[in-house]
Amino acid sequence: KTKFLLTQVTKGPLGTKGSKLTQQISLPGHYLVYIPSSLHIGVSKNITDEKERFRLKSIIEEIKPSTGGFIIRSEGAGKEKDIFKREIKYLVRLWEIINKKFETSAGVALLHRDVGLVFKTVRDYLNEDVTAFFIDSKDEHEDTLNFVEMVSPKFKEKIHLYKSKVPIFEMNPASEIRSGASNIEQQITNIQKQKIKLPSGGYIIIQEAETLCAIDVNSGKFTKAGSLDEIILRTNLESLYEIAAQLRLRNIGGIIVIDLIDMHRSSDRKKVFKLLLELVRKDKAKTEILPVTKLGLIEMTRQRKTESMVNFLSETCPYCEGSGQVLSRETMAIKIKKEILKLVTRGGEQPVRLIVHPDIAEVFDEEYTKKIENRINRKIVIEANSQVHREDYRIILGN
Repeated sequence: KTKFLLTQVTKGPLGTKGSKLTQQISLPGHYLVYIPSSLHIGVSKNITDEKERFRLKSIIEEIKPSTGGFIIRSEGAGKEKDIFKREIKYLVRLWEIINKKFETSAGVALLHRDVGLVFKTVRDYLNEDVTAFFIDSKDEHEDTLNFVEMVSPKFKEKIHLYKSKVPIFEMNPASEIRSGASNIEQQITNIQKQKIKLPSGGYIIIQEAETLCAIDVNSGKFTKAGSLDEIILRTNLESLYEIAAQLRLRNIGGIIVIDLIDMHRSSDRKKVFKLLLELVRKDKAKTEILPVTKLGLIEMTRQRKTESMVNFLSETCPYCEGSGQVLSRETMAIKIKKEILKLVTRGGEQPVRLIVHPDIAEVFDEEYTKKIENRINRKIVIEANSQVHREDYRIILGN
């Protein structure tokens, strides 16, 4: 008899890697994560106060069911017993439904799907720090209100239906929402850029690859006064705010190497390391960071569950195949020259037409073209065409 296992996908397929599965099922809520197969009670590392950690564990010990363990999420800090009771009831009921479906299933089947994007955002990010949560779909708005009523009723007043004719991603906070966030479309466009400027005049370059992500920090045109060491420290500190934000915005995961501007003082390296630790605390993804090396490198890992935004928004270039480089103009000119000498017979009344991209046409100036004409004893007519790819060309003999 075929035996089926109850498994959970913890990480979707990424590139050539398949999905990651586990038999230790975990069901996340707003304040708790329920683990039916465990008896352990854990507390998020982001809750650092020992008294609060003890208080929270005591509450869960008192009200939890006889089976199953729980992890108290960072949102649970400061919450009281009634809130946890309500969420435990919801999570245990959800597990019972999943288990019943598994027992009655006749074969391979999807037993439960995690909540959608809107619900997941509400579950993971809606807290006291959020001023307003706007949704531009009437149906999603109503469903979200019902969901919030079940998991966090006190946040219902923060959920609003966005009714303006201006697309929600293009809203102006000054007139629509005084939240400080605007022009999301532009931010989405910026996500695809490698170079990001810093307010001081410096900049960072983010290069994602399949094996790791490299981030380079450069001082650029830093204009603030001070000694060289002070300028370097300020630039490195300033870059970390942008780097921490970009890691979350771009959903960059895996191994990350940050190449800071070299700092000679060990005290400066410690300041940079301490700031980065503080900045990643608000990150929902698990991170591990090693101290700054003498060469100014920071090695860190960030939990990767889904593909990065860059991979989601773009595809590999069919021309450069992801290398990010094409043949130089000079290389293309030499390649075309060899092709002409191989194809064109010496002499002939009809000129040779060469159709190339405008960038390549610039290399074929009068002097360069004349040298080829002397070799083949025929006239060459250069035609620049922007519709031709930079690494493509056409050699036409005769009419």
